[in-house]
Amino acid sequence: MIYFSKLRPKRFYNYIKIKIVVYLIIALVDNLNKDKFYDIISPMNLNQKRFFFFTSLFVCVGLIAFLIVKLAQGYKPDFSTKTLLPTGLLVATSVPDGAQLWVDGKLKSATNTTINLAPDVYEVEIKKDGFFPWKKTLTLKKELVTKTDAYLFAAYPDLKVLTFTGAANPLLSPDGQKVAFSVATASASKRGIWVLDLTDRPWGFNREPRQILETPPQAGRDFSQADYEWSPDSKQILINLPVRSSTPRSLRLEEQAGLGREVFLADASKLNPATNLIDISQNVIITKKRWENEKEIKEEAKLSKLPEPLLEILQDATKNIQFSPDETKILYTATASAAIPEKIIPPLAAASTQPESRDLEAGKIYIYDLKEDKNFLIPVSDKNQISWFPTSKHIFVVQNDKISIVEYDATNWTNVYTGPFENSFAFPFPSETKILILTSIGKDTPLNLYAITLR
Repeated sequence: MIYFSKLRPKRFYNYIKIKIVVYLIIALVDNLNKDKFYDIISPMNLNQKRFFFFTSLFVCVGLIAFLIVKLAQGYKPDFSTKTLLPTGLLVATSVPDGAQLWVDGKLKSATNTTINLAPDVYEVEIKKDGFFPWKKTLTLKKELVTKTDAYLFAAYPDLKVLTFTGAANPLLSPDGQKVAFSVATASASKRGIWVLDLTDRPWGFNREPRQILETPPQAGRDFSQADYEWSPDSKQILINLPVRSSTPRSLRLEEQAGLGREVFLADASKLNPATNLIDISQNVIITKKRWENEKEIKEEAKLSKLPEPLLEILQDATKNIQFSPDETKILYTATASAAIPEKIIPPLAAASTQPESRDLEAGKIYIYDLKEDKNFLIPVSDKNQISWFPTSKHIFVVQNDKISIVEYDATNWTNVYTGPFENSFAFPFPSETKILILTSIGKDTPLNLYAITLR
């Protein structure tokens, strides 16, 4: 090893002047010609050879590190021109994986995979037997990563019955994990209100519905005729029950006087014995007011995190604001013309390249991406039932006898189910794998809850 502190400045300067690094590069360019390499080394003394060795080592390590960094950034070596060509990285992932990856009509690989492509615009398709294809126009930029994150839906979904005694007036809980419904059968033990958990059990087994209110045969209460609503935390159900009078005339008089109703709070996790129920009709207004305050506090907490320019637009020119489950996107309906300013959030280098619409029109539906500062127009009427799909990357659209799922950037519109279902009641399961609908399989069969399998 050479110690530079022992070298005189002039001698060190001479070492530099011999242009060892230049000779090294010449030798490398000359395909490491052995004779030329020895011609460079042989005239050197011991110190010069040491300096040559460590300088060469330093240069080689630097070149290797440089190549590793460039390859990680997507550069691809071109041996014909002896240069590194810039490329973009396409990370092709899908759920389920093992799907074919097509780029500009050519089969490239299978998901999940990463490929290098020259910076350009490509038509990317992901296909798998038994599933709807995924397709999107993607712009790849040099040194940047572009992801597909394709979610494939079954082209031939299964229909599975979840209830067998009939289901009326189903109501989804605020957290989307439970549904309450009433049963009005000839069997008194089954008449009442039931709750079905939508979260999957291990190994994919469904949970059985549980009865939370039973109609006692000796009492004047028929819970199957009750109105009900969920508490904001999805743990309780407020039951509003008309009390049976002895005569129709008595019932009419009670309704005109605002009497003849009982209100109960029922635990949604278990059967509530009729003897334990307490009428809270005198305090129902206070209870509902408290629930409204809880909802407002939660919404205000979400809105308070937004940039001021965006918050002003949402408060002044929009309605029906819905945050995605992961709170990274906002679904809303414009009520007046407005323009979302550019760069209200620091832009990401690898942001979506899909066309956006920052100029709002009244009556149109949009999605704003809080991560990428992108605003997308969703071509659907606000008369349809629109909500978030649990992936936070799709929205769930219910239109008459059709259920569709579309990506948040308005691409890959997929009609996952076409057929009859009651009162537009359709919601996704939290697991993202199924859809809940209310329908019947025949004219003479009662309405029941069914699950449509998406994958």
